[in-house]
Amino acid sequence: MSRPKPGPAVTSTGTPPWQRPKPLLALLGVFVAATVALAVVAIFFRDDGITLDSKIVSCDASDPKCTLRKPTHEHANFAVFVQGQKFDFNSADYIGEEGAEFSEVAHIHRPRYSVVHVHMSGTSWNEFLKSIHIELLDPTIVGVEDKTTCLTVPGGKKYCNTDKEKLHFIVNGVKVDGVSDSLITDLDRVLISYGSEDEAALMKQYEQTGTDACIPSERCKERIDPNEPKENCQGGRGTTCVG
Repeated sequence: MSRPKPGPAVTSTGTPPWQRPKPLLALLGVFVAATVALAVVAIFFRDDGITLDSKIVSCDASDPKCTLRKPTHEHANFAVFVQGQKFDFNSADYIGEEGAEFSEVAHIHRPRYSVVHVHMSGTSWNEFLKSIHIELLDPTIVGVEDKTTCLTVPGGKKYCNTDKEKLHFIVNGVKVDGVSDSLITDLDRVLISYGSEDEAALMKQYEQTGTDACIPSERCKERIDPNEPKENCQGGRGTTCVG
């Protein structure tokens, strides 16, 4: 008489072995969960002191713990016209003394008053203009529309878009909606003009932005005069001096 085949092994609680919890897999799950939790904490509370949440998208460029912006040395040409008159930036209102610039991030040096010197990456035209007491609100800023586009000059006088006069912007030969929140990059040529000028008149103004930013950027060495005054901060594009 044959014996019946043994059935599946059962624990004292009636649970087959393959349904019992496996300690190794349980420990692995705990380890993975802990790793993810630590990664989240590291992102939100980093050693550099920057909390990344939905409210903070940048940090103060003067803060040594700021890792979102880096020292650089770039140059761009610009011109500002109001009702056909070109701003002359050869004035103590716009140029600080060496070592006491209005802004260490971006400023104007002698002898080129239409060249902005940028010493920190991520610098916008708005950041530079504010340092010389000019405020520009244009559609590159969230919430600003064509009808609310305005230029405020030193002294507080404001020029806003109307049916007859409005702000115009040309960047590297191309007409754009605005420049305020746009980053300044090496050898840019930017025109900001308020008035009733037509396209031909605007292009004549654009020509007056100049092209000499390539000299301090050392991108046109054939144009550099041997007697060129030395800057406090030497070196072309990519150098990391500040001030």
